[in-house]
Amino acid sequence: MTIFVLQFNCMRNLILPLSMIIVLGLSVSCKKTITVGSIDESFDTFYDQFHTDTAFQLSRVKFPLEGEYVTIDGGESWTRDGWEPHVQKVTDISDPEYDTEITRKDTEVIDKVWLRDSGFSVERRFQKIKGRWYLVYYETVNL
Repeated sequence: MTIFVLQFNCMRNLILPLSMIIVLGLSVSCKKTITVGSIDESFDTFYDQFHTDTAFQLSRVKFPLEGEYVTIDGGESWTRDGWEPHVQKVTDISDPEYDTEITRKDTEVIDKVWLRDSGFSVERRFQKIKGRWYLVYYETVNL
């Protein structure tokens, strides 16, 4: 009987440390590593979605947005609440009365539209931030 009690006490003293080792071993071996790939969004894909998906568009405008809506009465800032979706891509303007220009760099694209000798122009600047494109500047002049 004494031998059984000694063996039981020895086993009981080993069970807790062994249990902890097993639990720790399982938690380490079951640990998942999630690797987030780097994002490198193409401008053309972004530009198409920006002009067709209004929810996406709002998520990609950096408010407070630089630039203004300028009229003869003064300037007005762009706000999220007063935002009107942009549906016309500069690349789709074919009216010969309007001039267009697109300047592309690795991390910035500027598109411009103007009506010669009218006092009307639009300029937008898109920047790549952490691999995603955003509208960071928008100015419309209508004098």
